[in-house]
Amino acid sequence: MDLVNQQYWDASYSNFQYFIAEDNITKWLDQYAHLLPKGGRMFEFGCFPGRYMAHLGKKGLEVNGMDLVPNMDEGFSGWLQSLGIATGRLERGDVLAYAANTEDRYDVVCSFGFIEHFRNFSEIIALHHRILKPGGLLLLTTPNFRGGLQHFLRSNLDPENLARHYIPSMQPALWAEQLQAFGYKVPYAGCFGKYDFWHDPQGRNALQKAGLQVAYKLIPLLKSLPDGAFHSPYCGLVALKPAE
Repeated sequence: MDLVNQQYWDASYSNFQYFIAEDNITKWLDQYAHLLPKGGRMFEFGCFPGRYMAHLGKKGLEVNGMDLVPNMDEGFSGWLQSLGIATGRLERGDVLAYAANTEDRYDVVCSFGFIEHFRNFSEIIALHHRILKPGGLLLLTTPNFRGGLQHFLRSNLDPENLARHYIPSMQPALWAEQLQAFGYKVPYAGCFGKYDFWHDPQGRNALQKAGLQVAYKLIPLLKSLPDGAFHSPYCGLVALKPAE
């Protein structure tokens, strides 16, 4: 079950300006860049706005993906191509229906902030597995709204955004367990990144507005902490599918 109405995504990206990400997730990805197959084909679930797709594409992968937002047009593929990135299948469409029925297979399959919007997240992970070639690389991330500090801040200061996420999905150990049953090797499953906090626009009372100011003032202090499930902003998994 998808917890987010499609109109929310359409409105969120209506005036989006393309950029390549440089953040906690890209730093994490770079730690496992040696596992990326040279000249391989990657597929991203819910790929727009492509800030991580572009990061991986710059490493020599052909990028493929699908999303329902109207922005999946020539402008998006043209932006990627202008960066010297090889593009393959980039379409507007139902990525879950595609993954459930296609015969296409990819060297790298990934999603960044996708599975946590579904109550049946384990079925979504199984679709990632389905379109990954034997010997391929699977990359998953979600926000870590389940961690103690992160959940406290979301519950009190960003509740509408929190409601769009299925908190039980944010357990990398469960993802690893599911994939290991298929024979995967899992070099990494955990929470990562220096403390960060962001929020969606919504109506807030004076106390909540004051709380946001405190949360932001704490960022420099909390960034000194090592990565940990209590406060790190992201969950992630790196998994290698067994070769047949």
